[in-house]
Amino acid sequence: MKKWQFVAIDVDGTLLDNNDHYDVSRFNNILRQLTAKGIHFIVASGNSLDALHAIFAASPLVKNYVAENGGRIIRAGHEEFSRVHDRSTLAHLLTWERTLQTQPDLFSFSGATRTFIPRQYKDIPVPYYPHHAYFGDLAEINEPIFNFNLNWFKQRPALDRIMDQVGQINKSFPQVHATYSGSFGIDVLPAGVNKAVSLDRLINQLGGRMSDLVAFGDTANDLEMIQHAGCGYAMKNATTDLLAVADRVTSYDNNHDGLLYELEQLFALPHPQLK
Repeated sequence: MKKWQFVAIDVDGTLLDNNDHYDVSRFNNILRQLTAKGIHFIVASGNSLDALHAIFAASPLVKNYVAENGGRIIRAGHEEFSRVHDRSTLAHLLTWERTLQTQPDLFSFSGATRTFIPRQYKDIPVPYYPHHAYFGDLAEINEPIFNFNLNWFKQRPALDRIMDQVGQINKSFPQVHATYSGSFGIDVLPAGVNKAVSLDRLINQLGGRMSDLVAFGDTANDLEMIQHAGCGYAMKNATTDLLAVADRVTSYDNNHDGLLYELEQLFALPHPQLK
């Protein structure tokens, strides 16, 4: 059996259940055992670094992050790499957004220290953005931007409509890489940014190769990571595009600790009885 040296996990729809919770005690127990075995654990997420620090506040052994779908690499608490949008691109994206026939229910810019949200959405609760500010004009944002996120969480359009929009963005803006990020959202990143590219960079820094990696994800922004890992797992609840390319599928979904169960099985770790 292959001895994996690296584990990378997505967060939303993979570790977190549909109520944005995870079994902290069980997760921390797994991390302690993986660390003792010399296995590097990496969180690879479309979330901002700010949001990830909040999510994993109770799991201090999480120290390596590929955040912003690959836009930021954090190794042992230190930023090793970042890739941000040009300001001209952001201006063009804002102009384009205003032309959309179906306006998003929320859109935002993910910055270095906080999320920036247009003032028109000030009444919408955003608990998943721990630190955020509202703006009326792009000139008010004075820090680098990693991600432009659009979301239709109220309208809940069919996935094929969202994927059509992803394709249109990528066709219209060759300087970006748009991807479906789950929960009716689209992430628009600088061209060339994805989880696999940044995982490859981080794993090389840690002395390994992508073939030494086992990765877990649930949707389109995990495609490159799952395809380039030594072994790519799709969650049982994954979208069909990810299920089609995955090497394996978890036995349980994100609402039944499917990721934690699979890690315990894969690395022969003691585990409690499933819920």
